[in-house]
Amino acid sequence: MRKLDYINSASVKDFVKWIEPKLDSPNGFCHSYQMKKPAKYWACDSIYSAYETYHWPFRCVDPFTGHQLSGSSLEESARYLGGLSLGLRNSIENMDHAACSKHCLLILQWGGVRNKNDKRIQQLGSQICNYLREVEQIFSSDLLLREYYRDSIIMNSGFTKIYSLYIEDFIIYDGRVGAALGVLVRKFCEAIKLNRVPPELLFAWGRGKEQTYKPGSVNRRNPSKGPYIFPELVNNPKRHTESNIKANWLLKAILENTQSNFNNLDQKMQLMALQSALFMIGYSVAESTGCGHGD
Repeated sequence: MRKLDYINSASVKDFVKWIEPKLDSPNGFCHSYQMKKPAKYWACDSIYSAYETYHWPFRCVDPFTGHQLSGSSLEESARYLGGLSLGLRNSIENMDHAACSKHCLLILQWGGVRNKNDKRIQQLGSQICNYLREVEQIFSSDLLLREYYRDSIIMNSGFTKIYSLYIEDFIIYDGRVGAALGVLVRKFCEAIKLNRVPPELLFAWGRGKEQTYKPGSVNRRNPSKGPYIFPELVNNPKRHTESNIKANWLLKAILENTQSNFNNLDQKMQLMALQSALFMIGYSVAESTGCGHGD
């Protein structure tokens, strides 16, 4: 299955049609949970309102001035990441592996996923620019879905952050985004009474960290229920790659085939905004208290 086959498949078309009123209609998609860090109640009544209430605290170094930067809103993250994206692209174009490595590490630091990935950056060494060029060429090609996976490509939530700032229309795919896609797809399946999740809409999710161990079956990010079972990422780069590629295609299809407040955003922000809305929804999907105001 290639991109055109994917977006023209019956299940994807039906899902895009189903999700349109949930994008920005009041009470179109109600979801809520108690966030642990920071300790706060979070709720949305549409997918767009999930974007509007985005929250991700970060503290990083500006690579151009050396000053400490911090923030928590999507606008603050977007400004910072925009500078990193420009610097990353310039460093790759100039084959400046030292600057490229520096920008990659700052991207990982922003995302809170530098652990172990910094060693992978170090191991790429003077080949990092060539590596990212090769990855961009593969992920930008029109291939069968299964052909995007390569043993040579590092695929985890940290590296998708790097790829998203270099490759056109490539989203950050982590456990939270996968969980949000899963719960939306599950609700779609329930609404039209499907017997199982269509393979085109089968997305992998990643576990949230818990203070005490809990099996994946009861993890707060597991969107599975009844006959609708979604796989875990669990350090499976092939599954991660295929989920990421499908999510890239699906989110673009939603933006291009629906009308909502997302379309009123700057074109460069639309995909990031939709991905960020999913990021917020996916913090916890196992249970929801609806659109209330909490206790």
